[in-house]
Amino acid sequence: MAKLNVSRRTFVKMTAATAAVAAVGATAGSALAEEPYTAADSTGQVRRIRSCCRGCGKMECGVWVTVENGRAVKIEGDESAPHSMGSCCAKSVSSIQACYHPDRLRYPMKRTQPKGEDPGWQRISWEEALDTIVKGIENVKAKYGGESLFTMGGTGRIWCMSPYAGYGSWFMTPNTAVAWQVCKGPRHFSSALTSEYNHSWSASVERPSVYTIWASTPEVSNYDEAGRSVTDEVFQADTFISVDPRTTALGKEADIHLALRAGTDTALALAMCDVVIKHDLVDWKFVRRWTNAPFLVVDDKEPSGPEIPHIFHGPNMIKTKLLTQADLQEDGSPYKYMVWDSASGSLKWFNATGQRAAADPTYDPAADPECNCWEGEQPWKRYDGTGHKDTWSRRNFKGMEGQANLREGQSQAWLPDEDDFESIDPALLGSFEVTFKDGSKHTAIPVWQKFVDRCDEYAPEKAAKICELDSALIEKAALAYATRKDPRWGNGGILYQLAIEHHGNSIMNCRAIELLTCITGNTDGPGGQRGATKIDVNYMGNFSDQSYNANIDSQLKHPEIMAKQLGRDEHPLFEWWGLWGNANSIWKAGVTGDPYPVKGGVCQSGDFMNMGNTTMAWDCIKQLDFFFDIDLWHHPTSELADVILPCRHWLEVPCPRQSQGSGGALGACVPCVEPLAETWYDPEIVEALYKRVGIPWGWDDDNPYPTLEEKLDYVVREVAPSWKDYVEQFEENGWWDVKKLRPDDWGTYRRYQTGFMKKSYTEAPNEHNVIPGFNTPTQKQEIWCTVMETYCGAEDALPDYRPNPDSRDRNPKLWEEYPVQCLTGRRIPVYFHSEHRQLPWCREVWPAPRCEINPDDAREWGIEQGDWVWIESPHGKIRQTADLFYGVPHGVINCEHTWWFPECPAPEHGWRYSAVNQLVNNDIDDPHCGSSIVRGYPVKVYKAEEGCPDGIIADASDPRLKQWLPVYEGRDE
Repeated sequence: MAKLNVSRRTFVKMTAATAAVAAVGATAGSALAEEPYTAADSTGQVRRIRSCCRGCGKMECGVWVTVENGRAVKIEGDESAPHSMGSCCAKSVSSIQACYHPDRLRYPMKRTQPKGEDPGWQRISWEEALDTIVKGIENVKAKYGGESLFTMGGTGRIWCMSPYAGYGSWFMTPNTAVAWQVCKGPRHFSSALTSEYNHSWSASVERPSVYTIWASTPEVSNYDEAGRSVTDEVFQADTFISVDPRTTALGKEADIHLALRAGTDTALALAMCDVVIKHDLVDWKFVRRWTNAPFLVVDDKEPSGPEIPHIFHGPNMIKTKLLTQADLQEDGSPYKYMVWDSASGSLKWFNATGQRAAADPTYDPAADPECNCWEGEQPWKRYDGTGHKDTWSRRNFKGMEGQANLREGQSQAWLPDEDDFESIDPALLGSFEVTFKDGSKHTAIPVWQKFVDRCDEYAPEKAAKICELDSALIEKAALAYATRKDPRWGNGGILYQLAIEHHGNSIMNCRAIELLTCITGNTDGPGGQRGATKIDVNYMGNFSDQSYNANIDSQLKHPEIMAKQLGRDEHPLFEWWGLWGNANSIWKAGVTGDPYPVKGGVCQSGDFMNMGNTTMAWDCIKQLDFFFDIDLWHHPTSELADVILPCRHWLEVPCPRQSQGSGGALGACVPCVEPLAETWYDPEIVEALYKRVGIPWGWDDDNPYPTLEEKLDYVVREVAPSWKDYVEQFEENGWWDVKKLRPDDWGTYRRYQTGFMKKSYTEAPNEHNVIPGFNTPTQKQEIWCTVMETYCGAEDALPDYRPNPDSRDRNPKLWEEYPVQCLTGRRIPVYFHSEHRQLPWCREVWPAPRCEINPDDAREWGIEQGDWVWIESPHGKIRQTADLFYGVPHGVINCEHTWWFPECPAPEHGWRYSAVNQLVNNDIDDPHCGSSIVRGYPVKVYKAEEGCPDGIIADASDPRLKQWLPVYEGRDE
């Protein structure tokens, strides 16, 4: 045995082939009866229903639900789901306990006691509940204006997403306090600035050869990736890189662990870029042709731009220091960005008129031979036909023969040959003298030269001091990531997640990481940054979170309303983004009345503990004139509502489900059991409210309020004749592979070459002009970000490390009194954010909140395993139990978030004991997107002599857990 030296990862690799062979012959098979399943007719039957778990809000694991006599009795993984690989987690299995929980909301209720006290809930009818809500909201609007209302939403369960956009055309408010602002939103924000909306998602399910997990523990959280597939990806990868201050459960298997100082991600990413550049590992074809790296910056130029605005969520006039033809000649185009052509020793242009299509209805890019072309070239004319969606085919694409490319066992996609220049050679380095149309001389510098200089500022030996890392380790990681295993494509994207969004520099962090993937050739490549799965099942936009009716004026069409968006004064980019009001600003306005009162709102599948300072959020909601909530449970947020509406559990509802990330799968939630009592489905609740206020919801003027079945048919119309047919196919055949359903789009890589990365629209709404490029003002993946430049100045056009005001770098005196860095958001396998605290199987495993502390620190502080400890900042004080763990660095703790205790009395349910965001400074946040600083702030830690707070369940033997066991009888009462 002494001679054996096989690590766990090596052993797994050795056995993978054997396991794969064994799996080929294993089929679970469906026990479905011959007749289609209906939950209403199941007495005396045992059925096995294929569905999609929503036990958490971020993954869509395929599951089998066994139903006996109409009751769900078992949940297990569905082997047909390629993204979850036949597994499901403890949250999924425990969903039965949630569905049949004795404390689930069964009827609409209204409060009878003042806010801040036990609400004294009283059952009411649906008619009374809906009428009361309409009256309450309309009264607030009449008295204070629509801006005094806000919407609050939490996790992405698809059908409960109305607070994100669904109430806009009724409330007429620009203020949404949605978890998106601190959860995935900043990543989507950043990728939209740089390349394409939501391209922060990487296709790790495709098994990249170098697997990089940056600031996350997806193996226990099922966050965007199924825990089972993440583990498999790690052990199959040639190299596994973990970027995390902590040594995580999976991170201990890493080949390279970059245990950076929390919050210094931008410096690390730029240092890795510096290594890539200096070792000539850049994907030069992509960088030169498909980024704005060769575009020229003129530092002393007055920022200018085209008259036609760039469209994202609203029209935005771009003002940039990038050199355009309009700067050089009177009749020059502001869309033609200039480069220095080394081949001819002269200036050439790239024509970015593709951005006009969304803003100018008179412009037809298909009729413009120079649209999105380099001077002297027309590469997008290489396909046959008109370029419209109905005629385009990758088989007809000329000059890009392409190839199947993924490893054996993976769904194959088509990879076009990498495009190159035909007649010009844009310079990337140096400086060039240019003459403006007024005769003045100026120096023009390529964007790439600017980026090279910026990265050099964070060379490994410099970044090492900022990140508290070994510079040699930074270089080793960068070389491992960028040195290609296959010369045809990069080694894979980067799975980066929540932690980098929470330190007050989220946009800079995300942009720097995306540029690292960009320059190494991982933009829309195999295993690379691919974004959301593309399929015409518009489950988010057209199922629950907004009206289907395109003629209804939404909040985004009212600039005078959007101008009142709370937080816009401090965050100029809100004008461009337009998708949320700043949560901290909303809470502050509610408490202070400045700049105007906040007096009403709605919450749907969310809570006030997830972003910003929890105490201020509670105080804001408590003073509202009217507030309603739609949820499964009584919880601290709903206890401040005037009316609560009971919604349905995922085992009770129908809904299509595609991979929200790059998983490439399409499936469905299928109703397995009859709904509880008088619960309603979220989309039907919102539509019923719209009907009461007379605002059409449907897509057909003759049918303004479609039935649920009609909505479902409409949503799946591009992939199935009807919802019924869709479900029958799903039940029989399992999850669809979207690469096969959409070979010209999701089944093709390098879509920036083929035109399917973005789709600009002509007046004919069903004809997509296929034009190469990205949905940015320059139509390139932007290293120099023109939107950031427009709203924040040229100094923000390139990513830069900017520590927040409460960081040790900028406020060392604060850290003298509060010397410990508090990380938060610790992932718990049995919980999802604030959910599942009342499920016995979950609570037995994890009864009380735990705070990870380095054992050496604990010894110095007089703390032992399991002790209750005080964690205190200048803004609040909480208790959690000590969990001693050498994987946490000295001087750092890692707390759990959004803790509340269902067993504690209403209205607070014990949230003040342990909810970590009480420690948050409400006055500072990310300057670009407003994401709250909910990690990395200073605290002090000491033993809580008081011990366990009164009344909470703190161990698995507590007899009160038995009171939460499932109740199967009387569900229809």
